[in-house]
Amino acid sequence: MLLSFSVGNFRSFKGEETLNLLASKRLGETTNSPDCCAVPGTGEYALRIASLYGANGAGKSNLVRALAQLDQLVRDGTQPSKQIPYSPFLLDVDSRNQPTSFDLQFSEGGEVFRYGVCFDADRVYEEWLDIYEGKTEKNLFTRSNSENGTVQVTLGPAIRKGTLKKIHALAQVGARPNQLFLTEVLNLDDSEAQGPLFQLAVNWFKTSVQIIMPDTSYRMLAELIDKDEEFAKFIATMLREAGTGISNITVETEKLPKGKFPSKFIGKSGIVIGPDTFIDASEKDIIIIQRILALHDKSEGEAVNFPFGEESDGSLRLLHLLPALYFLAHGGGVFVVDELERSMHPMLARKFVEYFRNAAGESNSQLIFTTHESTLLDLSIMRRDGIWFAEKDPEGASHLYSLADFKVRKDLDIEKGYFQGRFGAIPFLGGIDRLIGEQCAAEAES
Repeated sequence: MLLSFSVGNFRSFKGEETLNLLASKRLGETTNSPDCCAVPGTGEYALRIASLYGANGAGKSNLVRALAQLDQLVRDGTQPSKQIPYSPFLLDVDSRNQPTSFDLQFSEGGEVFRYGVCFDADRVYEEWLDIYEGKTEKNLFTRSNSENGTVQVTLGPAIRKGTLKKIHALAQVGARPNQLFLTEVLNLDDSEAQGPLFQLAVNWFKTSVQIIMPDTSYRMLAELIDKDEEFAKFIATMLREAGTGISNITVETEKLPKGKFPSKFIGKSGIVIGPDTFIDASEKDIIIIQRILALHDKSEGEAVNFPFGEESDGSLRLLHLLPALYFLAHGGGVFVVDELERSMHPMLARKFVEYFRNAAGESNSQLIFTTHESTLLDLSIMRRDGIWFAEKDPEGASHLYSLADFKVRKDLDIEKGYFQGRFGAIPFLGGIDRLIGEQCAAEAES
């Protein structure tokens, strides 16, 4: 589970801002399921559901982009001749030349970790990974730079001498200036060489966290529908019950010799072409093309197949969000969704959250999303400490704060209070009101 995420000097974030997903103890609210999950060995509880509101341009999506960038840096690394993706806060002269910082706490496999990095386009200045034993942090490794610019990696006391020989060898070699040490550990791809603690940390990035942007296509969707009967049945049932008009789904598979396929795809695997087509080029001599088809029943009782790409934007968005619901309810994971309600009816977005809340059970499942959908500002499905806001200050810098920072009654109409401006994080539309007034006056004169 994601426990907290801090970001500094990234896009609209100037100073360090933190999304804290630990349940607040001062609110007097219960920590029972489905609202919370115990954090191992700490006496703390993590929120299963959290939402982030704010005006357009307030920084909501930038927070998700920050987590996505860190995830990508760990999993994919940086090529030797390439720069690190670097997007500092540009509205301040000093910030343009300062490093970006990410710091997150997460739990995996019964352990609690803290991982942080500090970097610019050319190098990683700092990197560390700690593990919590109760409330005590023990270091797994710390990365720094010497005066001559070489990378130094020091293994902490949590890594005993004489163990994990490959980890010790990696630490002696260090890492390229533009490469994370944790990526080098991940690239070992050997659980025994990594050891149990490092393996848990890298697995969180590899398998536990899934980030879904507004235009994201779920990469393995066609293959999963084709091979996993239970998964396919779940997707079809949810689409049908959501009133999309789709009665079932299927996958059409075509195999082509590599010589008859555009050369730019040769040697690549897992390519998404449009919202309904997946290409697997990992085989030696053939290309496998899979297309998702939607079945619609005719009045005569026969079904007609449509390429799923011809369905409505709302149906497509739901299709690529449904794997999150399935896996959240079947084994856990952290799903971070930017613009949850994108192209979906407000009632459907609400049912999506309610379904997860009821299906999560005792799993370590977590759903974090940005949204403008005000009907989700409802304390019957959201905790006060799970409702977050993003707002920019006069300098254009984004800030994060929670509904728990306000004194509100449990029976307060949160949606109404939000639109009244009680909690901030809403657009100031005075300029538009002025333009409307000027337009009305001009029409009256004409």
